[in-house]
Amino acid sequence: MSFARITEKTYCPFAKRSQMGPGITLRTADVEQELFRHREVVADFFRTAAETSRDGMVVTFEHPSLGATLDALVDLTRRFYTTLAGMFPSVYIPDDPRPDERWYAMIEGELFFVVSFAPCYPETSPRYTHGDDRTYFLLQPASTFERNAEAIDRQREGIHRAFAAVGKPYDARLANTENDMFKAVMPIDPIDRHIPWWDAEAGPAGA
Repeated sequence: MSFARITEKTYCPFAKRSQMGPGITLRTADVEQELFRHREVVADFFRTAAETSRDGMVVTFEHPSLGATLDALVDLTRRFYTTLAGMFPSVYIPDDPRPDERWYAMIEGELFFVVSFAPCYPETSPRYTHGDDRTYFLLQPASTFERNAEAIDRQREGIHRAFAAVGKPYDARLANTENDMFKAVMPIDPIDRHIPWWDAEAGPAGA
């Protein structure tokens, strides 16, 4: 399995035809050190994403422990954003985020958000990795949604119904929350509960 195969199996038509930029692979659990080595690759992607019409770049985490449980994925997400904040001054994590306040991270002037796919997600989740023990972060620039805004608005409800019809529902209200921090980690059960990955003291993700 690979991220390309995961994309092929999705019920989202936009994901199937998306154009990816160069991806990066982190091979150990030392996320901070490895990610820093790829700083220029990340910066170059966001610097050129709009003009090259790229829809995303994939960060692959090969160490199986990083996404084996929802708690591990929450920890990985916090470490990932914290490391990006140390690499790029335009990335910051608010101390007191609110769901109705718009927030995106920004690199090289491009707003973006993260969608995670991990082995902790069951077959009933849209983030299921089909038996792959690697974890994937899809970094999506805001410019891809600006290019496809009309088509996304037309098909939004249809996509939601398509996932629900095959037993992979997600909460549309959570997905449409203004603050991207609240949807960076998709919950498992219940699906309408946001996961405060930014709060190291929040306790287990499912609690």
